[in-house]
Amino acid sequence: MKTGAYEYAASIEKRIEILSMEQYHLRHRPANRLIEELYPLSRLALALKQPGLTVDVEAFEDSGGADGHIWISGYLTKDFDVEVTFAGYGREEALRSELLIKNGFAPGAGPIERDTKTKEIVATMEAQDYYAPVELLATSIGERLRAKVAKQYSEGTVLLIAFEDMRLRGRGWWQLLYTMIWWS
Repeated sequence: MKTGAYEYAASIEKRIEILSMEQYHLRHRPANRLIEELYPLSRLALALKQPGLTVDVEAFEDSGGADGHIWISGYLTKDFDVEVTFAGYGREEALRSELLIKNGFAPGAGPIERDTKTKEIVATMEAQDYYAPVELLATSIGERLRAKVAKQYSEGTVLLIAFEDMRLRGRGWWQLLYTMIWWS
């Protein structure tokens, strides 16, 4: 349903707020869709909202083509489909989240896997290079970009690659990320 940007963002925030800690960190449904698609769509709509513009958004929760649609009206009139993809949260991150919920601690870096016999998560703590998290994120963004570009979308569809990584503070980190994406 077509909703104003502020109302849509508030509704997504409320839906995320009622998730349990396990749902949020383990990203089981409905948490994964909320965090990885609907939340970024709401933030894009809010970023486009400014005085003199009305921004409406609709999410398509049918797993079909685009993930949503945004309408802008006022001194500028535009509308477009939005395809959202989430980078940087793969199998290893899911295992770390599961271990965090189970034990209250999980190493941020190092080998991690599920033992095939015992089904227990086995993780080894390891130091990593200062730039390693940015390199992993850049690789993931590049992979998501290439996968999405290979698909057919309607003309004018905007691709939003969302990720959560709190280490990107300041212009230098963003330049490093862009450079690493370029070379990935």
